[in-house]
Amino acid sequence: MTQCWRDALLVGVAVFSTIGCAGTRMSAPQNLRPLPEPVTTIALAPSGGVLADAIGTELFNHGLQVIDTQQMSTYMVRWNLNEIELLRPANLQTMRNQGISAFLSARTVAGYDGKPQSASIRVVSTANGELIAAVNWQNGRGGAQGSPADAMMRKDIVAAAEEIGKALAKQLNRD
Repeated sequence: MTQCWRDALLVGVAVFSTIGCAGTRMSAPQNLRPLPEPVTTIALAPSGGVLADAIGTELFNHGLQVIDTQQMSTYMVRWNLNEIELLRPANLQTMRNQGISAFLSARTVAGYDGKPQSASIRVVSTANGELIAAVNWQNGRGGAQGSPADAMMRKDIVAAAEEIGKALAKQLNRD
């Protein structure tokens, strides 16, 4: 095989392997109003699971005090509440009385490889029950499902939490 053919084949393989690749996508609200009060302590919904705890670690790294999913489960038992009832005004006030500024819920869908496929994160103020931060996140893809290119493009829980945590911290630190 001549050098020209080898070069053409390598270029063809490189182009083919990148077709259909896409990095992670994330959407977050823009032009947000000022927060009703500074967020200093955030509680994580128990149903958020591992992703919520990983995001909590990232928020802790950004200076927030975090009530993790296990601690919040303990509070809910003590307060005789289920998760559906937490966002009622009286229960938001109970959280607020405990020094909790905001409540984070996380919903995620797992992909074929056990990595997160998508996630929807919402943060509600305990001061007024309003949505104060939000992120929708979707994992990347590359070529055919399960291919080496696909594996390189997809992020695990830690990498997803880093991206999401950074976006939430930016929203929660606004004036």
